[in-house]
Amino acid sequence: MRTWLIVSCLAIIGCSHKNNGNGPDASIVCQTFGQGCTANADCCSQSCDTTTMTCAANATSCSVAGTSCSANTDCCSVSCVSGVCQSTCTADNGACSQDGECCGGKCDGGKCTPLNTTCLTDGNPCAQGGESCCSGLCNSSGTCGPSSFCTQDGDACAHDAECCGGICNVAQGATVGTCTQPSVGATLCTGVDGEVCGGCGDCCSRLCEVYAPTGVKICQPAEGCHVNGDLCHTTSDCCGAAGTGLPGDGNVTCEKASPTDPVGICRNPISCNPEGDVCHFQDYNTCGNSSARDDCCGSVGMSGSGGGVCKLDVLGVPRCYGVGSDCRTSGQTCADSADCCNGDACIPNGSGGFVCGSTTCIAMGNQCTQTADCCNGATCIFQAGETTGMCGSAGSCQQVGQACNAATPCCPGDGTCTDVATGSACGASETTGCTCQNTIF
Repeated sequence: MRTWLIVSCLAIIGCSHKNNGNGPDASIVCQTFGQGCTANADCCSQSCDTTTMTCAANATSCSVAGTSCSANTDCCSVSCVSGVCQSTCTADNGACSQDGECCGGKCDGGKCTPLNTTCLTDGNPCAQGGESCCSGLCNSSGTCGPSSFCTQDGDACAHDAECCGGICNVAQGATVGTCTQPSVGATLCTGVDGEVCGGCGDCCSRLCEVYAPTGVKICQPAEGCHVNGDLCHTTSDCCGAAGTGLPGDGNVTCEKASPTDPVGICRNPISCNPEGDVCHFQDYNTCGNSSARDDCCGSVGMSGSGGGVCKLDVLGVPRCYGVGSDCRTSGQTCADSADCCNGDACIPNGSGGFVCGSTTCIAMGNQCTQTADCCNGATCIFQAGETTGMCGSAGSCQQVGQACNAATPCCPGDGTCTDVATGSACGASETTGCTCQNTIF
């Protein structure tokens, strides 16, 4: 599988990376996509959908040579022949005898047909620098590899959940296609969570940071509800959904180009920016000023490092904050944890919305929106395009967005322990207001 919320193991999906071969050992019999399962360990993808009780796609896991597969992108080698992962794939225009041998998944007239003619898809040989790769990364083995926790537009995919944009276009009769995004109205941004970025202005979240496993900068997801321009399944996934009772209630809808599309885009066609949406923040970290408009429903006015109606969430995303001193208590609706009293987490309510929990972090096995929600260095694990996941096992260090101090330091690659309000490093004696933050390059 290819590797879709945040920075390093940090954000949402964990430390797995496709080309590391994280997945079942070749000697283990496992179930492929769509086959029945009772637990994650049953699946080659290490992901069992508990709703359908079938194996799901997992953007951060892949299978080594000799393991079962249903499509090329199930395999670390990007080659699946007769239901078994091979050791390597044949490059574009190389000699072949069957589709599964080819990195692009198509053998035509004894030659591998490129899946994408404008960039090199995963598994193809490349030059260091990665400019020719669809992913933007040429790994140490000299082949194009995943640069993020999800697959970039134009790169190879087999299932929607692999793609940052939530849609995999597979031609009729083929097993492999290319990733793309929903096509809807303008949202004043183009970079959804997990996409490679060159600066904060490229991202709908207005936050571009390094993804630690690859060193590539990607758009970082916001905690809680999804911001304007990001992916959604239903309107309740979005900041500004009707029924929240928060500033800007009802201003945003989840727009899909077609009712059959698996995902759409959170879009605000009505008036001001709702609670939790991105906003114009001045001088945050090294991003400078946020490119989002200065139009929060709670109260218009740009904010600096001192806070105000536009403030940074625990991950460093600039967001509208209009509840002021009327913080939300346990069980009340919220956009992100900044709305909740006592620093409590803003968690999924089980019916599509978000409410304040009763604790500052979420225990293992419970629903989360970001790794920042989880306790004890645990990772929030979910698939690309999904809005909620589940906190996995605890770690020995804190990940991006999680509380930190001298006793609970940040994981390597997950930044420094920083005061979110001021952007300054936290000292050994500080115990409140400090989270792990990556420097923005």
